[in-house]
Amino acid sequence: MSEYISPDSKPASFEIPPSPVPEDRIAETINTGIAVAGEGLAGLCAALSAREAGAQVVIVTASSGPVGRGGSVFASYSRVMAEHGMPRQDLDTFFLQEFEANSFLVDQRKWYTLLNRSEEAMNWLIDILEKEGVEAVLEDANEDDHDSPTWQPPGTHAFVGKGITRAGTGISLALNALEKTFLAAGGKVLHGTPAKYLEKTDGRVNAVIAQRPDGEYVRVRAEKGVILATGDFSANREMMAKYCPNYAPEFTSAGDDYNVGFAVRGLYKGEGQQMALWAGAAWQKTRPCAVMIQGSRAGTSMPYGSHRGLRLNCRGERYCNEDMNGAYTALTTLREPGGKAFAVWGANYAKETIFRAHGGRRDGPDLTPEQVLANWEDQVSKGQIVKGDTIEAVLEALGLPAEESVKTIRRYNELCRAGKDLDFHKKKKYLQEIREAPFYGCSLSDRFFFTVLGGPRTNHKMQICDKDDNPIPGLWCVGSMVGDMYANCYNFRIPGQNYGACLTFGYLTGREAAEG
Repeated sequence: MSEYISPDSKPASFEIPPSPVPEDRIAETINTGIAVAGEGLAGLCAALSAREAGAQVVIVTASSGPVGRGGSVFASYSRVMAEHGMPRQDLDTFFLQEFEANSFLVDQRKWYTLLNRSEEAMNWLIDILEKEGVEAVLEDANEDDHDSPTWQPPGTHAFVGKGITRAGTGISLALNALEKTFLAAGGKVLHGTPAKYLEKTDGRVNAVIAQRPDGEYVRVRAEKGVILATGDFSANREMMAKYCPNYAPEFTSAGDDYNVGFAVRGLYKGEGQQMALWAGAAWQKTRPCAVMIQGSRAGTSMPYGSHRGLRLNCRGERYCNEDMNGAYTALTTLREPGGKAFAVWGANYAKETIFRAHGGRRDGPDLTPEQVLANWEDQVSKGQIVKGDTIEAVLEALGLPAEESVKTIRRYNELCRAGKDLDFHKKKKYLQEIREAPFYGCSLSDRFFFTVLGGPRTNHKMQICDKDDNPIPGLWCVGSMVGDMYANCYNFRIPGQNYGACLTFGYLTGREAAEG
């Protein structure tokens, strides 16, 4: 019998540590308590939290300022929710459903820490924001049956003020407030100074070497240790091929611009993950890493949704129960011939379904049928959806085979009229007949890859661990590089969960590191 060879037996080029920078290239040494690599939400929360706990903190970052995308941040509860009269939610069953959706491949201790401690972290952030004139509001989410894969629990917070009014887009407000508070508290930030590798003494990480804008290097000695918060590895082709091979072809790189905010492409090259590996870290146990993906929102009725009427593949066949959100829409579409799928509906859909817009605030008004139709007309003018006086005209515009598609639509309408989906068992309330002209259609083939989540093996205290699950002294990570937080796919069942984890674990880890 031939010997089994692990795919990890031969190191990839990114796993091979670089040669140390010559001492004569290290132009300065800064002594501090904690060094943080990265200035996104997780890094800033960790840095400020550690500073508040009494530690001296220095941030080294490749960017020229705080960097973030979007702005949805989840907490299980907060004083904002209490002020809105919202009761605390029982998410016990929901969390078990999420573990099931992730094939129980996630570290439950991390999820329950988020559930149990996010209220404390969110209230801490709200206090900081209010001093800067920034308001925390509740973002609208998918209202549905709790057993539907589209339902989302309340708790998604957004930040508005200083010209930003749309929920879910104001992460810069939080980042700027955190940086200002950190600097006022005596913290130090070295912009344009990316971390390159870690140094250890007697097995403990106690310094990070970073490159200054002038090309020389700085050694930041950190008595208590280093917290890595450098983002994802989606722009590193070799790392993607090894750790997220199914989606590697879908990511394109944003280049070396570390100041990119919201972007639908690979951003970072896994510098923090590599530094952790060179310092003796093992990779996370769950393979492959989870991708954050969204599908087309054309024709959707939900803030975080996709069209839930009839869906056809390029052969004119119905292929799924359409009760799913945007992330799951993207995944199911990828598995159809050519990675293509389409939706077809009638004008009556605007009157028979409740519509809520993405970016609104919780408990805001539903869209009226007139507003929905106006939105569709706007999308028609932009070429995002097609319109026709007949179903056949819509099918032709979408490039779908007429005979098979019409047959499928007739069958679907029969099921709608009967009120029972005998084919895919979609709930009766979601069965809207394609009946009233004008008719509409759209491609569901557009998909958006935001990031890849995961990295070095990380315990529930955010300590980076070796192959035997032992923490490497003096080394933590927070943010999207945390290992074993997600599996399969980041499914947007909890809008802002990733940023919620950045906030909560950044807040907790800063204090943990400050205590040594």
